Amino acid sequence: MRNSPLPLLSVVLPVYNEEAGLRANVQTLMAVLDRHALEFRFELILVNDGSRDGSLALMEELRAERPEAIGVINLLRNFGQVPAIFAGMEAARGECVCVISADLQDPPEMILTLFRHWARGANTILAVRADREDSWPARWASRLFYGAMRHYALGGLPSGGFDFFLLDQSVVERLLENPETNGFLQGQILQASGSTVEIPYKRKQRTAGASGWPFLKKLKYLIDGFTAYSFTPIRLISLIGVLSFLAGVAISIGLGAQRVFFGTRAPGWSSIMIAMFLLHGVEMFMIGVLGEYIWRALDQVRGRPLYIVDYEKSAAHPAAASLPGRKRTRLAPRVQGTVRYSGGREPVRFRARPR
Repeated sequence: MRNSPLPLLSVVLPVYNEEAGLRANVQTLMAVLDRHALEFRFELILVNDGSRDGSLALMEELRAERPEAIGVINLLRNFGQVPAIFAGMEAARGECVCVISADLQDPPEMILTLFRHWARGANTILAVRADREDSWPARWASRLFYGAMRHYALGGLPSGGFDFFLLDQSVVERLLENPETNGFLQGQILQASGSTVEIPYKRKQRTAGASGWPFLKKLKYLIDGFTAYSFTPIRLISLIGVLSFLAGVAISIGLGAQRVFFGTRAPGWSSIMIAMFLLHGVEMFMIGVLGEYIWRALDQVRGRPLYIVDYEKSAAHPAAASLPGRKRTRLAPRVQGTVRYSGGREPVRFRARPR
């Protein structure tokens, strides 16, 4: 068990155009958290990701009703769900941070289960979608997406994916130290974690409002995941180039043999087709080779660590005395906005950190 009596749990809710069901969902979530006040203290951080409806005003009303427990972060514009989550994690003060969707398709009752796994020593606890109450196209697209990611990019990614999770402060700090402009959050969490605990659940159907994840956003997230953790597309380009080149060679050999053995003159288009296959095959092959180098340069520029030292478990190692102490400081926020808390604290305003 963790040593801290009544540790502080930070719950982060990214919000984008959730006016229709936000009040009911927040009240439901707060009721769940209040029921377990003997196990943890909590703070609820609502992150307004550039909502165009009345979500921000409603968030301010909710904060005024529970100023000791609710904080509001207002982003300058819509940055996307992942940057909003990072903004919430940077503002979080808790020993552990839980991220849950504002539409409450993820059951808030599971937060206690996630927290108790953390209290027993786990650092990364993932609520994994075993099933979902969505339409069959959404279920099919989800299986296709996560199947492709598991096979070609992230072998350790849960088959149903996850958006609902609880992280220890040490994992949060690793994430904040390595932000990515177009990051794939699930991959970043797995990259920053050691062993993980996976808890399956059935994702509920949305009861109010519309999803903020249309097809184009999901497609971009898929591209972000593949470009961040797989170079299979680059190698596929190289393979297509090689096959195109071999096809050109085969066609030229066939036409030559036809001329030599049967005296058949090939039509004029054949030479053009041979040239197109050969030249474009070589071009695509070279693009693939250049892509291999560009991928490696991009991977280096991202600055992901080659390894991560587990300071707690290194204490028994003879070289542990030379290891630096664990950092417990928060990095300055990268996303522009405002976080407001009441209860004796002045509003804290922060500016964007230079890239």
